[in-house]
Amino acid sequence: KGVGLHTGKFAKITIKPASPNNGIVFIRKDLNKDNVIFPHVNNVSNAMLCTTISNEFNVKVSTIEHLMGAFYGIGIEKLKSMGFAKGGSLDNALVVRDSKILNNEGLRNKKEFVNHKILDCMGDLFLSGYKIIGKIRCSQGGHKLTNDLLRKVFQNKENYSIVEINEKNIPHSLVNKQNLRSIA
Repeated sequence: KGVGLHTGKFAKITIKPASPNNGIVFIRKDLNKDNVIFPHVNNVSNAMLCTTISNEFNVKVSTIEHLMGAFYGIGIEKLKSMGFAKGGSLDNALVVRDSKILNNEGLRNKKEFVNHKILDCMGDLFLSGYKIIGKIRCSQGGHKLTNDLLRKVFQNKENYSIVEINEKNIPHSLVNKQNLRSIA
């Protein structure tokens, strides 16, 4: 629970296990109806500075990419003037001004900016509903670019294969490049 980075509004999230094969579902408990949103690449309604998903009733959940990245991983500045980061502070965000980090603690590690972008990308990729076996190279990527990539990949069944793996480890035979398709 806390203040939303971009909305500036108080928010609380509860994570509960679902039934097997149920998938991830966001339920807006502050609404009494039409409050279920499925995290999926086609439900991304905005990808400016964060990933926002919405349902057919225009009910939204924003800034889901880190949570989705965490789920995937285990198996201020100008922003305020644009209407974002209303809840941003030195307590919940890394603030940089003129190449200087304003947080007293500084970076948590030398690669914190890169780690943030990787977590964003992982979370946005998980909106595919699948763990992706592949390789992605990105320079100056963002939520919109990742969403555009997923939409392009999934618009044509020739671009991908879906393989069910019941093991914890990926069989080495699947990592063979000839079994992977590329559209890049």
